[in-house]
Parts: sequence; C-alpha cells; structure tokens
Amino acid sequence: MAVVTSVTVLVAATAGYALLMKYDGNIGRIAGVLDLPGEGRPADDDTGARTLLLVGSDSREGLEAGQGAQGRGDEFVTGQRADTIILAHLFGDSEQAQLVSIPRDTYVTIPQYRDPETGAVVEERQGKINSSFFDGGAPLLVATVEQLSGVRVDHYVQIDFAGFQAMVDTLGGVEVCLSEPAFDRDSGIDLPAGRQVVGGEQALAFVRQRKGLPRGDIDRIRRQQQFMGAVIRKTLSAGTLLNPLRLNSFLDAVTDSLQVDEGTDIGDLRDLALRMRGASAGQVTFSTVPVADPAARRGGESVVLVDEVAAEQLFDRLRRDLAPGEPDPQVSAEPEPLTIEPSEVQVRVFNGAGISGLGRQVSSELEERGFVMAAPPADRGRDAVRSTVRHGPGQEEAARTLAAAVPGAEVELDPSLDDTLELVVGALSAGLGAQAPAPGASPSPSAEPALTAADDICAP
Repeated sequence: MAVVTSVTVLVAATAGYALLMKYDGNIGRIAGVLDLPGEGRPADDDTGARTLLLVGSDSREGLEAGQGAQGRGDEFVTGQRADTIILAHLFGDSEQAQLVSIPRDTYVTIPQYRDPETGAVVEERQGKINSSFFDGGAPLLVATVEQLSGVRVDHYVQIDFAGFQAMVDTLGGVEVCLSEPAFDRDSGIDLPAGRQVVGGEQALAFVRQRKGLPRGDIDRIRRQQQFMGAVIRKTLSAGTLLNPLRLNSFLDAVTDSLQVDEGTDIGDLRDLALRMRGASAGQVTFSTVPVADPAARRGGESVVLVDEVAAEQLFDRLRRDLAPGEPDPQVSAEPEPLTIEPSEVQVRVFNGAGISGLGRQVSSELEERGFVMAAPPADRGRDAVRSTVRHGPGQEEAARTLAAAVPGAEVELDPSLDDTLELVVGALSAGLGAQAPAPGASPSPSAEPALTAADDICAP
C-alpha cells in the first residue's frame, strides 16, 4: 500500500527545511534497484510524465514464526514477497494519476537475471510475477514489470506491512465497507457487513484476504483500491491535517517504513502526493491489468492469465501519456452508439461460474436497470471466466445493449435462439454490478471497471 503513504509528503512539503530533511532522512534507500541494463529497457518518456512502481512487501526478515504480516494462521514463510504491486503513472500534461494494480499471481515472462546470492545467471522463464521479487528482489521485479508493460519505471517505492499497520493506527483507523461479513483464519479478518472503522491489524487483514472471495486476487485488489481511496480521504481531512500530534506520528510511521531507490528523494514523493489533492475530484484513477483467467493452472500452480489484447491497450495509453477519458488521436471513429433501450431487451441469466447466488445477483441487477427477465436464473456449467451474451438472428443491437451493461461481456451468435437473449455469467462479473446503458451511449470497453479515489463503495 505504498502509494497511500506518499500523500503525507504533501503536508511535509509545507514544513520548514529542517523538518523536511528529518522526514527525508527517515526514508530508507535501496541500492541498485534501477541499475538495469539499458538495452531492451523501455525508452525514457519525453512528455514530462513519470512512472513509479509501488510495492507493499510482507518481508519477514528477522522475524520468528508467528510474527509479522502472516495474520493469525499457522503457516510461516521466510523471505519477502510483493503482496501489492502497483504501476503509478503521473501524466505529464495534467494533474491526473492512474494507478494500475497487477495481481501478484500474474503469469509473466521473468527476464534473465543474476542470482543475488550465488552470482549464477538464471535464464528467462515463465512464472508468477511475485516470484520475481522473491528470487531477485526489487531490481528483478522492476525488470519484469517493464517487460510486461513496456512502460519505463522512473522511481521505486516500497513499504512493509508493519509500517502499514502503524500508519493506519496513527490515523485513528480508516473507514471500510463490506457488502457481506468477512471471516478468514489465514488473514485474520473478522468483520461484520456494512460500514465500520478498522485499526491497523484488521485493516491489514482487510486488504490481504484472498481466501473466501469469489475472484480471489481480483477481489482483493478491489478492496485495496477502495482502501487506498479511503486513506487518501482520511489523510486530507481536517481531522488529520489540523491535529499536530496525529500528523507528526503519522509522518514518522510512514517515513520510517518507506524504502525507495537511491535516485528518489522527498521531492519526487511530494509530486505524487500533490496529485492526491485531486482525490475528491476523481483525478486519481485505480484500475487493474485486464485478466483473461483468474484461476488458470500452470505447472501445477494456480495463476492469473492476462488478457493480452486488453492489457496492451491499457499499457499503450500509458506509454503515450493518455489519461483516462482523454480521446485517443489514433482512433478515428468511436464505437457505434447503442440504439435499444434495456426495457426492449428480454434476457435469461445463467450462472456459468459455479459461484453461489451469482445468477440471482446479476439477474436482479439487470432487472433493476430495466431489462426484462424472461425466466428465473439457472445454472450452466462452472468454468466460465468471462460473461457471454448469446443472441439469435436479428438481435445484434439488443445484444450490444446487454453486453454494455455487463463489464467484460463477449457477444456470440446462436441461430437456435429467438428474441430472448441468454447471458452466461462468468467469474469476472462476480461482484462487479451491472452498469446501466442508454441509447446514444458508446459500449464500455472489455475491462475491469475503474475506480477513482473519490468513489465510496462497499467491497466484496
């Protein structure tokens, strides 16, 4: 959760020089993080934009079993893992920032590297992005993210989870919202449904829980994004800014827990923090690398497969410094607008993911938005990842309207169908909520809906 903490530098920037240097001196530096071979690295950005790699690490160096960030479970793992990985892009020609979360189990190409302990060269391989951090530390993680995205990393920022807990506690807790009660022995979470203020221990459990969530890492990222927005709002509130004792404790806790690359100073962090001032105006956008399959199997392990086409579209916009919502000058024509009202569309919903209650949930959401349910929802398989809208001949426009209401839905012709459409709901639509399309609007892209720091939502 490193990105959240950097907002505090906004306050330090208004302090005197001596105080500013004090906080800068608290921050640790990691040698050699960005000393990567120049050949093959993405080019330097010439737009004035900058990109930071933000990492929440559950490092257990120096800890004994039962201590640290492993929650209440009995399992103990040594070493360090990048539990949260975020590519933060500060746009060069606006005050906007886009924070792209990368699931820690994302299956990627890990570049060739030299083992930091043995000095042996390890050849390029396929594996989880988290293992690059475990095996080669921050430099290999940076190289892996650059290879995945084609975006050059200018700065590296890391915070450990002990610092995360202290940060939340010095704020006096942070408000979260759950759509359902949450209990998990491994993460240690034990919270009722609804809005509530949580302290450091439960806050950490809130952002780390994965077991029991319908979409695992994808839902956990959604929680993390919700929590980052809540912390930004709390940090910028009068209750924090006008309370010297709380503010000083907060800044101490944050800067004591931060580590950055040698070339990053407090001025660079201040630039990121200044972007957070626009949080209430929605200028900080949270998004997630588009996913094709959140629970694929590779080498006997569960991994997350990237939707390569959609991911390339997202990263291409970052490389060209196009902020969310900014028109793409390379796209000559917008998608055809929708022409049919939801009230003219008959649909039957099928749960294709095997997630309990998913069909009923989506059916209810669509009905609330004006779609006509032709029959009660039913089950159809257990392995669907993406949602699919199936339609008969002549129902193409109705299918586009329905697909625009379900993020990530694909459209498929089925000549055996009549005027009633079928929606087979996949796992990626769990907990997303159906959007309300309208004639004249353009269909939404096939990707996870983005949040802004101003959005106040309830998490799965």
